[in-house]
Amino acid sequence: MATAPSLKSVLEDLLRTKKLEAERPPLRGEDTRPRPVTTGISSLDNAILGFPRGQLSEITGPHSSGRTGVLHTLLARATQSGSLAAWIDPHDRFDPESAEAAGARLDRMLWLRGRTLSDAVAAAATLLGSGLFEAVVLDGASAAPAELRRLPGATWIRLQRAAQGTPTALLLVAAEHVACGPLGVRLDLQRARPRWSGSGPGRLLRGLDGEAAAGRHALQRVSFTLHAL
Repeated sequence: MATAPSLKSVLEDLLRTKKLEAERPPLRGEDTRPRPVTTGISSLDNAILGFPRGQLSEITGPHSSGRTGVLHTLLARATQSGSLAAWIDPHDRFDPESAEAAGARLDRMLWLRGRTLSDAVAAAATLLGSGLFEAVVLDGASAAPAELRRLPGATWIRLQRAAQGTPTALLLVAAEHVACGPLGVRLDLQRARPRWSGSGPGRLLRGLDGEAAAGRHALQRVSFTLHAL
């Protein structure tokens, strides 16, 4: 298995040689102002106005709160438009089949898996520096809160500085609040309620009804629905 420094070197070489390519340059007359990265879920997007580029934003919540469903919808929206996205996965919990079923284009995604949290943070900084990605997900949701707290406090300051000025929305996923950039968005999800069709042992899951506190500074309550595939 490659060591962390060699893995970082391979990733940097891959980006430097443009084996991963950014989306096409804008055509003449196109609006080139950076738009926030939206989830595709209208009630959430109306509340947060999208995740701002060049900022560290945060998606938090317990298991069964809809974190993964929201992210899959965001990835589908980004990659179907031709943009690149990345999922940094230190605890190896990303399911590419579920993401693809939600509409994400796996050929437009980079999946980095199975490293330590420190390695994951270093990989995030490298990807931000490339300027190629619309969204970079740093998945710390499977880490114990104490594991995240053991990272130096300056970790999140450095990541925010790495994100600043880039076209990338950096999304930190965790079970509870960890860090958010000064202009980043917080999306704090509550445990969702399942929606079933039919009754008895043969009933089918139709989706999840979720609740979130969302916004930049003053968080507002928002309801949303995720539909089963």
